Amino acid sequence: MELGVEVVPSSYRKFLRSLSSVIGIFDFVSIPECPFGKPMPSPLVLSTLARGLGVEAVPNYRVMDRSELGFLSEMMALYEIGIRKVVIVRGDLPSIGVPTHLNPVDAIKLLKENGVRIEVGVASSVKPTESLRAKIDAGADFVVTQPIQSGEEVVELIDFLGGIPLYVMVMPGIEELDASVLREMGIAYIKGVDYKELIRELERSSKVKGVIISSPKGISKAIELLR
Repeated sequence: MELGVEVVPSSYRKFLRSLSSVIGIFDFVSIPECPFGKPMPSPLVLSTLARGLGVEAVPNYRVMDRSELGFLSEMMALYEIGIRKVVIVRGDLPSIGVPTHLNPVDAIKLLKENGVRIEVGVASSVKPTESLRAKIDAGADFVVTQPIQSGEEVVELIDFLGGIPLYVMVMPGIEELDASVLREMGIAYIKGVDYKELIRELERSSKVKGVIISSPKGISKAIELLR
């Protein structure tokens, strides 16, 4: 099973320190784009930096901020520099500017129709939806869940996906988030979770391709879980 860690975009020096701390511990870094629609350094650019340091990066990509041409051009560029996976999301409404009409389903179709070979993942709640089915039918290569608190939460999703690779997100420290943020993530309540045991449980499942650790407490908390 692959292990990834979420690294939130930050200043150049802080991002380098974060990358340095995870080398040799995690298989890849996941880099979100403009969480909550707020401007942040581009994960596409930061992914090239990670790639240069020998760290596999999987950037998130907000399609609502791009035209079809801009989207294809950036995906082609990412593939040319060695980025092999990207997670496409519609994204939170931007705090600046006006969103475009591009959505994940149409974006995936554009990639497949134009022969861009980058693997494309999509975000999903733990419950199968018609929206997820449309993304899979369009050609999504893998799925990433929202944070879970038990392995039982993804049993139905695993059955729904069949053989499509599934990456599960866990979030130690989730109890520190505001209730409004939890609602946006589709989380109704917080359990007391032994995250080390949860990761072991997921590792025992042949149906889970990987786990992504995302913590409000930062990368140090994610590293601590693996010790």
